[in-house]
Amino acid sequence: MEYGKVLRFHRVKQGLTQNQLADGIISPAYLSKIENDQTVPAFEVLELLYERLGLDFLETSSNHPSKEKLKEWYEAIAFKRQEDAKRLKEDILNQKETQENHHLYIFFELFRIRHLLLENEVDEAYKAWENIRQYKDTFDEEMEFYYHLGSGLLKYYQGDFDNSFQELMEAKNYSSSINLEDWEFSDLYYLLALSTSQANHISASVFYVDQALEIYQSNYDLAKSADCHILQGINYSRLKNYAKALENFHLARKIALQTGNQNQLRLVFINIGTLESRIENHESAIINYKKSLEYHDSESEFQEYDYLTTIHGLIIENYRLGNKTGCLEWVHKGEEKLETFPSEAYSLHFEVYKKVINHSNNLSKFLEDTIIPFFQEKKEHIYVIRYAMFLADILEEQRMYKKSSTYLRLAIQLLNKHSNLGGILL
Repeated sequence: MEYGKVLRFHRVKQGLTQNQLADGIISPAYLSKIENDQTVPAFEVLELLYERLGLDFLETSSNHPSKEKLKEWYEAIAFKRQEDAKRLKEDILNQKETQENHHLYIFFELFRIRHLLLENEVDEAYKAWENIRQYKDTFDEEMEFYYHLGSGLLKYYQGDFDNSFQELMEAKNYSSSINLEDWEFSDLYYLLALSTSQANHISASVFYVDQALEIYQSNYDLAKSADCHILQGINYSRLKNYAKALENFHLARKIALQTGNQNQLRLVFINIGTLESRIENHESAIINYKKSLEYHDSESEFQEYDYLTTIHGLIIENYRLGNKTGCLEWVHKGEEKLETFPSEAYSLHFEVYKKVINHSNNLSKFLEDTIIPFFQEKKEHIYVIRYAMFLADILEEQRMYKKSSTYLRLAIQLLNKHSNLGGILL
């Protein structure tokens, strides 16, 4: 057993310095060597150190409680079985050893990060991550794997996709030296696929999706296979291989219809709508966007945001078809949703189209002073591109050619840098 790591864990947890723990037993320097596993002390010394920490030396050193319940909880989290995850968490918290045993406590806290993210409690997940970091030098390789995987997920939820990918790659490096089940490898590959897709490393994402899909299909996991097909559809859409993208979306749709997965059906139709919009099949885009709304769940915060995204898509497609009445109808529906689910970004989107349709005199000023700076600050490049091109056209009509070319250059620069934008991810 690694006595040093256990001692350091409980010392830090209780807020003691090395001087305080070592006082009257051994020197602080010798305690430091024990904690760093540079020496193995006599049992008498260990007993005294454990006693000062309020631990039972014999119980702690000879009995190691099983992690089976914790791994069962983690599996429920990874497969998004939220009710099972809540029940198992309560069962684990009722076990005294969870908080008192170094090994179990570390795994509980590492798994709790992912559970909090599942519940969309990102700030609390970050606090849990900050807490567990102080014990990092007591981690074994298995703990390192889950630490980096949790760090990667946390950064993904925070929108830091490049660093999410780097953390997940660190997890992958540890995965080869520990015992993982097949589903954990496929889970890791899928998360790598998500992060690389969002970071615009599309070829890497295609590779990792294929890795994950192979395992999911071999285990007859239909739901996860559908998730992979949706992500792969987005990847191929970004690569402008629209036939391959549609093939994957339709495979996902077929599976989701078999399993009755409403969320996957919603995502399939949103993404087909996005694809059709990109290739300027505006009527088809509208049909698919409307279809996605049939599977909307207003109790999900993520789906509420996607609902606004879909409404925005319907506004754009109706505008492109010259259907101003239809465009305004969807603007009003979007504004109704904003009353119960506020969003500054979508409020601005909807305001732009109201001003366009009503021929507002201050439209160009609104775009220049409010809209473009807002989305630049948010680093939402796709909207900066769209509104900069829109403004460039307006300024050109007003014969303000120099200013028009400035915004056109901005749009082209961003378009060249972020040519793979598009698609709603899971």
